[in-house]
Amino acid sequence: MTDFTLYDENTAPESTKQTLKEVRQAYGMLPNLYGYLAESPVALNAYLHINDQLMKHSSLTPVQVQVALLAISAVNNCEFCVAAHSWVGGTLKANEQTVQAIRDGEVVENAEDKALVDLVQAIVTDRGFVADEIVDAFLDAGFSRENMFDLLVCNMLKSLSNYANHITKTEVNAELAEFAR
Repeated sequence: MTDFTLYDENTAPESTKQTLKEVRQAYGMLPNLYGYLAESPVALNAYLHINDQLMKHSSLTPVQVQVALLAISAVNNCEFCVAAHSWVGGTLKANEQTVQAIRDGEVVENAEDKALVDLVQAIVTDRGFVADEIVDAFLDAGFSRENMFDLLVCNMLKSLSNYANHITKTEVNAELAEFAR
């Protein structure tokens, strides 16, 4: 079994130390995912940049982004990201039933959230070959084509983090433990 190094801002390679310091300052803790991504400045900075773009510049609201990231992480069985996005979604006041339904693999009741979750989960499970009916339901729920492309960016971000967490066997931080499934 390959062991991966969980870095912090003191032990990380020089190229990622400052970034980890900034992450800790921003979150009040250092999520373990970032400690593993610090092995590669490209991976760490790509994750942070794409996440920043989604949260600040997406056509989706920050809550919708978090719902999408949570839904993707649930489909990909990424326990770390399910906990992390449940926490962030909660801080942003995401619909509690939506968050819990995604976590439990149940039906989302809010029609708009359901259309978003159905599309983003179909993107993952069908590897982009999404049935026209699902795309149409998303658009009929009031979303735009731009929103759909932003969901593809969400999927790209979660491919990096979910797969990194699977490979490194990232443990959920103690600060996020209450949000673990």
